[in-house]
Amino acid sequence: MVERIACFLTCGYTEAGAMQFFLRKLNDRYEYKQYLPNKTIKKKGDPKSISKEISGLTGDALLEKIYNILEKNREEISACKAVLIEDDLDGKFHDYDDGQIAEYKDRIIAEVHSRLQKDIPVWILYASPEVESWFLADWKNGFEYLYCDSGVVTDVEHGAKQYFSYHLKQYINQYVLKQYSENIEEFGWFQEKYVKLSDLLISAVQTEVKTYICEWKDRNESYANQIKNSRDLYYSKKLHGDRMLRNIQPQVVAEKCRKYFRDTYNEIRYAEL
Repeated sequence: MVERIACFLTCGYTEAGAMQFFLRKLNDRYEYKQYLPNKTIKKKGDPKSISKEISGLTGDALLEKIYNILEKNREEISACKAVLIEDDLDGKFHDYDDGQIAEYKDRIIAEVHSRLQKDIPVWILYASPEVESWFLADWKNGFEYLYCDSGVVTDVEHGAKQYFSYHLKQYINQYVLKQYSENIEEFGWFQEKYVKLSDLLISAVQTEVKTYICEWKDRNESYANQIKNSRDLYYSKKLHGDRMLRNIQPQVVAEKCRKYFRDTYNEIRYAEL
């Protein structure tokens, strides 16, 4: 009999496309059934898209949707070995202490148990501030892989790809992550205003790092020109996120994402339900 984990994920394209693949790297003894996002639209010749009804659900709206699904599918989900909820934090716990974070998670677990009318393990997996933090934490298998080895970049020679990846990493650490470069899960708050990591990365890859490279005093002119004129060197959550999520290694992410990711990683990795 297949032992199943009921999975409820942030309703974004990265997670919907590849999270189950990623979870199997943590623990391949279980089948990870995705209950949310549970609707996709597929037109011939086009990639899958998430229905407008649920696209982008996160935070409290995501939890309410999860609770409704649990109630409607109580018998089926109660037969699962555990429930997994994955979500982006987007700076939610900025002013929380450890006790407040624990209380918040305990309330979610209590709500799940109440809806199922049964106590089963509930794993809460947070990407903080967003799933892009995992791609930065495992740079080699994340963004470096995307731009150097995944095949998405075809209009730049390999040496220029590596040149771009090297300078992109330096640029992100210095000008995007800044004081959070060694504590990426806390990223997002600057002068009491929250800034989305994914938005900054999209801008950095699309334009900023290209300008940075072209103005570098010791630049390689051939590589710089290829990078400047490339149409393939950009970042799209919809097109690129699932590629990196399939390729990154959870244990490497756990080494860098210690506050929110690592504990749940260990729960899933060592689970024998």
